[in-house]
Order: sequence, then structure tokens, then C-alpha cells
Amino acid sequence: MSTAKIYSVAIFYENFYLEPNGKYVIKICDGTACHVRKSIPILDKLRKELNLSEIRTTTDDLIFTLETVSCPGACGLAPAMTVNDKVYGAMNPKKAIDLLNTLKEDK
Repeated sequence: MSTAKIYSVAIFYENFYLEPNGKYVIKICDGTACHVRKSIPILDKLRKELNLSEIRTTTDDLIFTLETVSCPGACGLAPAMTVNDKVYGAMNPKKAIDLLNTLKEDK
């Protein structure tokens, strides 16, 4: 199998990563329901707190990875985020930082 074929499969599927993920993978929903209920300020606050960006998504210590998803299927809980596939709903920037601080304590 060619390298190009392997690469195309790896970048197509959401569960494959080309770089290591953090211990905690945080996914912020940016689907329609979450977006209109202000999911982007949550994303911005977490990026600022973790010193991450759209390009740099994992912390240097490999504790946190932060990314957006189109929809985790929790529209009724908008704005929603997941941490290692556990759903947290009705989020706001303060709640997100509180959760982040809890995770930092548990690391």
C-alpha cells in the first residue's frame, strides 16, 4: 500500500491523529445549536487558558488537547463540550474553566 493511501485514510477519519493527543481530549461543539448559544467564547477562553490556538491544539505536557467538532449529538444541552467522550452541557466560559481546573487537579 502506498504512503499516500495510508496518509489519505489517516487524515480522513476523525479518530486517527498524526500527532499525539493529550490525556484529556476536550471537544467543543460548534454545530448550529451550540454556535448560536455561544460556544465560541468557551473555545476562546479555553484556548487562552491553555495557551493553544487553531493550529496548536495540544499542550506541551500532553495533558490537554482542545478541538472543535460539528456535533457530538447533544443539541438539547447546547452549548456542549466533551472531555474524553463524557458530555458536559449548558456550558459557559466560567463553567469550562472550573472543569478545566478540576481536571488539572486530577492529572
